[in-house]
Amino acid sequence: MFRIFLLLFLTINIATSLAAQDIFLTPYQVLTRDAPIKVVAMAFSADGKYLSVADEKGNISIWDVADRSMVKQWSVDEKVLYTSFTGQDNTFVVVTAGGAIDQYATGNFDRVRTAKVPVKLVLVNLDPSRQTLVLYTRDNNLELFDLKANLTHANIRVPATVRNPMFVGYDRFGQQLFMITEQGSVLSWNPITQKFLRELTLQSGEYTGSRSVLHAAAMNSLGDRFVVGLQEVFIPKGGMQGRNQPERRNMILSYDWLTGNESKRVPMRYRVDEMSFAPGAGHVAYISKDASAVWTVNLEKAEITSTVSLPGIPWALAISGNGEYLAVGMQKGAVQLYYIERNTPAEIRINTPGLDRSYATQVVSTDKTTVEGMIEGNERITKVYINGKEAILDGDRHFTGEADLLPGKNKVRITAENTETKTTTKDFYITYEPKTAVTDKTGVPGKVKASQKKVALVIGNASYQYTNKLNNTVNDANGMAATLSELGFDVMKITDGTYEQMKNAIYAFGDRVQDVDVSVFYYGGHGLEVDGANYLVPVDADIQSVLDVRQKTIPLTGVLRTLEVTNHEGLNMIILDACRNNPFPTGKRGGAGLAKVNAPSGMIIAYATDPGSVASDGAGAHGLYTGELIKQMKVSQRIEDVFMNTRNHVEDLSKGSQRPWEEARLKGVFYLR
Repeated sequence: MFRIFLLLFLTINIATSLAAQDIFLTPYQVLTRDAPIKVVAMAFSADGKYLSVADEKGNISIWDVADRSMVKQWSVDEKVLYTSFTGQDNTFVVVTAGGAIDQYATGNFDRVRTAKVPVKLVLVNLDPSRQTLVLYTRDNNLELFDLKANLTHANIRVPATVRNPMFVGYDRFGQQLFMITEQGSVLSWNPITQKFLRELTLQSGEYTGSRSVLHAAAMNSLGDRFVVGLQEVFIPKGGMQGRNQPERRNMILSYDWLTGNESKRVPMRYRVDEMSFAPGAGHVAYISKDASAVWTVNLEKAEITSTVSLPGIPWALAISGNGEYLAVGMQKGAVQLYYIERNTPAEIRINTPGLDRSYATQVVSTDKTTVEGMIEGNERITKVYINGKEAILDGDRHFTGEADLLPGKNKVRITAENTETKTTTKDFYITYEPKTAVTDKTGVPGKVKASQKKVALVIGNASYQYTNKLNNTVNDANGMAATLSELGFDVMKITDGTYEQMKNAIYAFGDRVQDVDVSVFYYGGHGLEVDGANYLVPVDADIQSVLDVRQKTIPLTGVLRTLEVTNHEGLNMIILDACRNNPFPTGKRGGAGLAKVNAPSGMIIAYATDPGSVASDGAGAHGLYTGELIKQMKVSQRIEDVFMNTRNHVEDLSKGSQRPWEEARLKGVFYLR
């Protein structure tokens, strides 16, 4: 066991690459129940449709967020410690402090299975695949509970020197398990082998003679950054004489797990009692029982972006997986719901075009739209810009101008600049759908406009060290990278990637996809499915068992979390030409091809062939699927048509033996060119 003493006030490299938007809270609704009992646990479903609320008496209620109605209510005999929607939002799990683990079918919320661990529980969390619970027990153990098998499959003994753990969680790949204690120790284990990895000691040390106590901790969904709410207590100058009392200073500290460095510290007026990353990797929301309010904090700017007063003492906090809603559970039982707005402060009001809360539902058939509105408030505004172009601003604070549009969904940003050149922004979205394909004067698809921000990570693995090599995957990756570059993408490319190269590339990709219009992750190579989870195989993976798969490959869930968390607004695409025949001895638990995965909001996941089947590696320069996909990407058409036409051509050319398919939950209309 070794310690890494963190350096204060260091800014890590990736922080400078993150351009986090500001977020704000606006009231949505209040959920009330018959009995005003303290709320102790809440959880949203990943799609934000349902919210579960548990109180200290063991009452559990499920609410339909959009309808503002209670779907079901029931009670359990013990204190509820944790609730979550698992898998593909098809199961809801309740864990009690007494060790009961109950699973319910989403929809009717009838209990479908139950289990009991013979020990009291203190902390609970869920792994990135949403299939394994980590349970910290009263007897100082970490137990890993498989929800599918309905039993504990691993046990990690925590050293007796570790006191008062307050948080457990995973990295984005589910291959590191973390624990944070009240005294500032951060420990990690490999949950697959149960081996101890390392320990950090979070030391504030800003004030001489101070003592730091952590009251809250959270890890972002990417698993590369965690934040702690710290209260530093120190003796004032002159000592404890007369009426002098210990002084307390509250702050939020952000740490980068990969480097072990403190990246940001944000002074707070009130003690931080509970917090959560939301949305994305650059913001946290927190509540304090010392004050009746909820705050949002921009970690990159180290400043509070939103403060909303609450009608009582807050006790629990939850944020929806789609980043749209925030819920605060109150001491007296009510639940306050808020919209999470991005770059939408009240000072900018847009009159034209008329907007609603639906995502990019307004469709126009021209490549320009008129924007006009008002600047409200007392701040003196000197200039207004619409997507970087100066608008007309009159003496009555009315502005007007035009926004150029590209085919598909467009973000329009209004920026108001005051006399001190400080800016306020507001975003809205509008869809431009041409009546015909965009062409130049020669009648062929025109060149890509450069105003969209597009990034891609392309990986092609062929030269496997411990199994059969593949013929065309590197050619496919080179062809895809060239095509995406032609389409205006900033492309990262890895060929014959090892485990470390692939993992590091995915981390770097996550840093670059924040707030982009389109992101693409392409993988060609061996892929595996084990127990319903998909894994991408590096060229140096020596796989002899299921354990090797989980330890030596890249879980697809890590890629999904990277895109889902970092790029909320744009189109995210995952393209998997990885359905070659499984050559590894994974036994009956692994099948041919890849398993079906439900696409998160704003994403399309495309497979070279249907679930459980294998794809052709191709006899020519490219595999059958990627070769046809490259051709279709060069045609100006909606993204759905790109994949539909690829699918039809592959089925025709293979005489029906290979049938590509897609899972899509798009937020608007998109064109690649």
